[in-house]
Amino acid sequence: MQKMLKVEETGKLDDTTRAAIKKYQPENGLKATGTLNRATLEKMGIELTDKQKGIPVSPSSLATAETKTTDSKKPKKAIFRASKEQIMEAQKMLKTNNFYMGEPIGKLDDATRDGLKKYQTANGLPATGTLNQATLQKMGIALTDKQKENSMKESQ
Repeated sequence: MQKMLKVEETGKLDDTTRAAIKKYQPENGLKATGTLNRATLEKMGIELTDKQKGIPVSPSSLATAETKTTDSKKPKKAIFRASKEQIMEAQKMLKTNNFYMGEPIGKLDDATRDGLKKYQTANGLPATGTLNQATLQKMGIALTDKQKENSMKESQ
């Protein structure tokens, strides 16, 4: 988590780490608490322990219209969604490379997310477990027209 936030990797939840978490949270639709709660861990793609999985995500962890600190003049960033076909293609590639043992069903299930994390780590990408634009491009899977359009909007 500290590596992802680009702070000194001490393994401790110190003031610098808390400040980085507090900055990360509103940028990712979370309430800026500075705590490493379940919603924050999941948003960062950090695997939860069995005990953490038993704790429900608190609605108060999520940003609301009143708690968002982002500039209201900024356009909302489009959520990147992989298509069923892209997921199936990725699952085939992951299976070929022994990162995934399931069948290409076109759903981002836990086994696929685990395989994506392994693939991403092996290929120098952030291990998010999501099929994001960078991962699709690294895999050589074509983006949809809508994904390309959203990508162009974000880069302007």
